[in-house]
Amino acid sequence: MTILVGLNSRAQDVIPFSLTDSGHIVIEAKVDSIAGTFIFDTGAGLNMFFGDFPNKLGQGETNNFFVGHRATGEAMKVPIYHSNVLSIGNREFKNQIYSTFDINIGKIDGIISLQAFENLPVIIDYEKKELSFRELKDTEKKKYIDIQIADYAGKSLDIFTYIKVNNKVTIQVLLDSGAGANSFWIDESFSKSLSIDLSTFDKTERKSEFDANKIFKIYNGLISSISTENNLSKVEKPRVIFVEGLIYEGKTSIEWLGKKIAISIPDKKIYIIE
Repeated sequence: MTILVGLNSRAQDVIPFSLTDSGHIVIEAKVDSIAGTFIFDTGAGLNMFFGDFPNKLGQGETNNFFVGHRATGEAMKVPIYHSNVLSIGNREFKNQIYSTFDINIGKIDGIISLQAFENLPVIIDYEKKELSFRELKDTEKKKYIDIQIADYAGKSLDIFTYIKVNNKVTIQVLLDSGAGANSFWIDESFSKSLSIDLSTFDKTERKSEFDANKIFKIYNGLISSISTENNLSKVEKPRVIFVEGLIYEGKTSIEWLGKKIAISIPDKKIYIIE
């Protein structure tokens, strides 16, 4: 019986995810026993629930709030609530911060951030389409990149790392699984040090979905390469977007780092397992 219980617990430490055409990781989870479908978003900062889902939680009024900023600078003042239990597989994360936003994204009930995993590594296996939550074996820790943690007074948490652009300029980027796949944003100011003529790129203007008065310019085109600072992971001839007025030096998706990676906030590393 002990063996069977152990096996069952281990099996539930691994949960399947679906991968959208755009490369977003979609998981099933429960918030205070209410089931929902969520995007696993390492760039979200905090959990956020959409549409009618917050109403199902029976939340009361709150005077607490957090002011976050989108990568393009728009300030977002959002309410702060606490769930009793966030359940993912057989893992229960108690007293988790979340916010709400009145937006409808089809069947998606919200986004799950990295906050629940401050003390526990989360492993993303893109080939098997599985998330797992467990301590890592020594053999899984041989290859890694360092990450920097941005913790905003316990209300929001993001991760960053340094990358090399065209093997020439090193910049610090937000690591954002919520961007989907093959997403590489660089602040427009780096075009000079990279000797890139943005007039040869496709230029468009984009209006913010959150601030009707905010319009920013983007320049879309190919560059030579993007790699981790230690060259463990590299993308040749990626299509990148130079963005006017980013609040970060850059931000990228995470699938390019490896087929199987582990984000360890306690170790301040992402391990490249495969």
